[in-house]
Amino acid sequence: MKTLLMCCLATLAAPCLAAAADAPADTVALTLPEALDLALAGSYDARVARLALLEAEQDVAAARGRFGTQVGLAFAAPEYDESVQGVSQPGQLPQYTAYGSREWRAGLTLTQPLPTNGRIGLSGDVYHRTDTVYDDLTATKLESRTLFNSYRIDFSQPLLTPNTLQLSLERARLNLDESRRNHTAAQLGLVYDVTAQFYDYLRAQRRLEIARNDLARQEDAYQLASRKFSAGLIPEVEALQMEVDLAQSRNDLLGAEGGVARAADRFKLGVGLPMDARVRVAAATAPRFYEVDADLALRHALENRAEIRNTEAGLRRAEITVAETDARSAVKGELSAYYDLTGIGSSDDLPLRDMWDLSWDDLRHRPGNKGVAFTLAVPIWDSGVNGAEVAAARAALERSGLDIDQRRRSVVLQVNAALSNLAESRARLDVLARSVEVATRGLDISRQRFDNGDITSQELALDRSRLTQASLAYLDAFIQYQLAGADLRRQTLWDFEAGRSLVPQAGS
Repeated sequence: MKTLLMCCLATLAAPCLAAAADAPADTVALTLPEALDLALAGSYDARVARLALLEAEQDVAAARGRFGTQVGLAFAAPEYDESVQGVSQPGQLPQYTAYGSREWRAGLTLTQPLPTNGRIGLSGDVYHRTDTVYDDLTATKLESRTLFNSYRIDFSQPLLTPNTLQLSLERARLNLDESRRNHTAAQLGLVYDVTAQFYDYLRAQRRLEIARNDLARQEDAYQLASRKFSAGLIPEVEALQMEVDLAQSRNDLLGAEGGVARAADRFKLGVGLPMDARVRVAAATAPRFYEVDADLALRHALENRAEIRNTEAGLRRAEITVAETDARSAVKGELSAYYDLTGIGSSDDLPLRDMWDLSWDDLRHRPGNKGVAFTLAVPIWDSGVNGAEVAAARAALERSGLDIDQRRRSVVLQVNAALSNLAESRARLDVLARSVEVATRGLDISRQRFDNGDITSQELALDRSRLTQASLAYLDAFIQYQLAGADLRRQTLWDFEAGRSLVPQAGS
């Protein structure tokens, strides 16, 4: 049987190779692996899948970064204000005086989030302030200058609430895992689509070659029939029928040429090639048969299919949502504390450096500011809003649990269908390979009998049609076998031909 398959595929591939030799010099012949490499590198679907994965990776990086130290620097350089204000004194009319201020400020803050969802902060603040006032009585402008030096450490810790920092990181990781699975599924879907477009183009090329061969055979038969009619060996009706068959063969060739052009455009769009590129496809000359472990196929699919794993991740996200929603109506607490040191240096005429020394001396002697607070917030009544929200979140959680079972059933159905299609297409190859050989031999015999005048032109045309149909049927079976293999890889995430899993390993 293997020898028979090789002979049949060689018969199918020979015209394609001849056509490739006749193609323009700038035409590129692509194999299926080359087409897949092009599609996975530059097609629209591949780029979209990579960007979606990158987006999820950056979301996880941002969630991790929220656990890290954050530093900020702020300046006021300067902040200036001057306005007229009314000053009232008991028993007197208001007096209007012009007040002004000019401030130069620099502040540095350092915040360190805690794994417990709290935070520790360090801050330093230095600013130089000049205040001015216009005295109406003396018609003079008074001015004072002050330098402030302040350093603070503070702490805050929410109590009795979910750890939103950890939950955000967990949600981001769930999304990243889901994006990785979706990326793998998208790649396998793209591989299947490009494989289908590749073989659709191959089918169109082969149909064109079959149509050309059929036309050549029909032209030979027509010339032979014409000679026989001229010699009075066959009736006119047979010669006319040969002419009709010749016209039909020419019409089939025109249709096949249009089919090649359309299939080529779909193929180039799928792999991301320019639409004006000149490209052909070249397939292997024989199918590669391999054994399939049905139990492994089903087990691996149930463990790794994106639909199931993503639904499980959705179940965990629903649990997080229930916890966060329920916490809105729960008692909340917060513990906070701070301690700071402040130094002030004030002078009307000292240089800035001396004022800095004064502020540091004051900071060393002035008692520090400090405080501790513990607060509780107790929700009492919200008209049932939170209860309804929690009930809705629990309903979504229960629905996610139902979805997992339904996804598993669907995956089992799809894997079983893929296994059945692969077995069926392989069996069809065995059957149709024999039909091509028989049809080829039958046409050779009929051609000799027609030359000898033992059969009519219609009988010859019937055998020619049988060979054409057998060749096309075998070609379709060969293509369906290739597509069935690609579909099984897509459904199970396992390559039985290579004997390996298609699920990316952790860290890869």
